[in-house]
Amino acid sequence: MAGDDKPRIFQDGRDMMINVAVIIVAMLVVVGFTGLCTFNPGAPEQGPVQEVDARSFVELESRAVDFPVRYPEMANEWTTNSARRAMLGGEPAPVIGWVTPGGGFVQMTQTGAPLDDAVRGIDANPRQLSNTEEVGGTEVQVYSSKESDVRDVWAVDTGDARLLFTGAATPEEFKQLIGVAVSTPPLAAS
Repeated sequence: MAGDDKPRIFQDGRDMMINVAVIIVAMLVVVGFTGLCTFNPGAPEQGPVQEVDARSFVELESRAVDFPVRYPEMANEWTTNSARRAMLGGEPAPVIGWVTPGGGFVQMTQTGAPLDDAVRGIDANPRQLSNTEEVGGTEVQVYSSKESDVRDVWAVDTGDARLLFTGAATPEEFKQLIGVAVSTPPLAAS
């Protein structure tokens, strides 16, 4: 009888479920002691914004791209919370994000691609030029979509680079960042 030679642990489904339960309890105890996980029922709380060293990132990026890169120094109420490299038109494009004083978010993408290509390449959502604004003597083109969940793109052609701004902030916050960015001289590539 082949069934009689099996160890007791493999005799029926009830034994297997007990073993699974023992393994799960052991796993929870071991993971619980590491302190690497938490369980917080209820609504999430707003914690402090994690600041990143975007300046160092942008300085490194200025050496890796063939267009001038800027790092706008914003007021203390603006917190840089992201810095990453995106790809626009197959070329690297540094992206910096800020949490604004009003709790919004604005990100600036810098590229050497032509303005139309840059706006089309920022994401997969189509946008049309909806209006132009003047910020600090510079013309800013605002591209919008008919879709309500697609964010506007504010675009500036500085001649030596294109700056694209998007996010969830007030028009005044966009204009403040654009004004500082356009007046900031490019970093010296070393």
